[in-house]
Amino acid sequence: MKYFQPFILLVLLLVCTIGAKAQQPDDQKEQLIKSQKIAFFTDKIGLTPDEAEVFWPIYNSYWEKKNKIIADRKNKMTYFTDHHQNMSKEEMTRYANQYINYEMELAKLLDEYHGKFKQILPIDKVMKIYLADYEFKTYLLQMIREGGKDSKK
Repeated sequence: MKYFQPFILLVLLLVCTIGAKAQQPDDQKEQLIKSQKIAFFTDKIGLTPDEAEVFWPIYNSYWEKKNKIIADRKNKMTYFTDHHQNMSKEEMTRYANQYINYEMELAKLLDEYHGKFKQILPIDKVMKIYLADYEFKTYLLQMIREGGKDSKK
């Protein structure tokens, strides 16, 4: 616990530095979300500074790979949505199979990184990663809803 407060201060300093360098509003929003995620996860998982130093590069690598799969899937599904009326059954079958392949890739990726997480963190903290991931999505949705209410006033 004695390391937690200095670590949070370090994270906040890092966030302020990164935020100050952001040029565009989208960059600022992205940096804000990243900084909130770091603070949120660090708190929810209970990462020590030493654990955080090892955890974040691995976790960021996981999300980089996961986001690529998700972006590819989104592009394929968008193309399918726009062109399905003119597709043959064979083409539709390929797109359906590709969708399943994307889901399998995501599962394999999670399995791979689950092993990596277990190598660097105790199992209770590994499970807290998955809980924090779920809770952070809920947190972001809540922030969007609250932002939407404020903008209507």
